[in-house]
Amino acid sequence: MRILKCCGGMNDMLFKLTGGIVVILCCYTWGFYMSKMGAFRMQDLEQLKKAITIFNAEIKYSATPLYEVFNEIANRTNGVVAMAFEAATEGFLDKKGKTADEIWNKAVIEVQHNAYFNAEDMEYLFSFGRTLGFADKEMQVQNATLLLDYIENAQQELREKRKVEERLYKTLGLLGGIMVCIILF
Repeated sequence: MRILKCCGGMNDMLFKLTGGIVVILCCYTWGFYMSKMGAFRMQDLEQLKKAITIFNAEIKYSATPLYEVFNEIANRTNGVVAMAFEAATEGFLDKKGKTADEIWNKAVIEVQHNAYFNAEDMEYLFSFGRTLGFADKEMQVQNATLLLDYIENAQQELREKRKVEERLYKTLGLLGGIMVCIILF
């Protein structure tokens, strides 16, 4: 009888230890994921910068229709940026009386849930779409240049914040997991 009680206590302790390790690992994994959010946003901003640079060159130096420019950008970029330009290209091909701004906004909204852009990034993307199709070349180039300036500033700001935030989130994840274990056990 005493042997069973002894083993029962060991099993209980083993379950607590296993549960504690699982909680700590889950919290640390969350912290690790949150620490990488800046890196994911940086990748999206890099692809957007590449796309807008291509857009600027195509608009400035050729008379290519907008849907062809967007198709070219979709083929030369990756990730959500390529998906947005691809969706916009499809929107241009089956236009159905929509303006370029409406097509662009719809494409951006379609891929928004897959992107790591913040609210300010999204506002600049929507702003970029407002001059599509109805503005002259110079205005479109100027708007694209403003977006490029914003991207460069956002990247610089993100580089500065990332170093601190990566360590912070990892540490918070680990310490949060330990705190949960202390409270529960």
